[in-house]
Amino acid sequence: MSGEEREPSLSVGLSVGGDWRVTCHTYPDRGPILAVDAAGMSLVVSAKQDTPNTDQINFAYALLAGVNDYLNACETRQFEAEESADPATEKRAA
Repeated sequence: MSGEEREPSLSVGLSVGGDWRVTCHTYPDRGPILAVDAAGMSLVVSAKQDTPNTDQINFAYALLAGVNDYLNACETRQFEAEESADPATEKRAA
């Protein structure tokens, strides 16, 4: 190690099956809390302070974009798998 101070980091992998829940908790006197529960693990996302600021809003938009990309990729994979498993697709192609 070079002796330079490093930013702390954490990497978490989550494989989602049928046992999951996503919830947004809102409160009148503090910022919202997003909770993702799956496979015996819980991930909680919240602002560092009671009132979200521009940084948290930008993070939420980036999170939304990432989730949307994930959704699109999952739907594409599912569609491709269904198409390749459908014997009628082979007959139409011939």
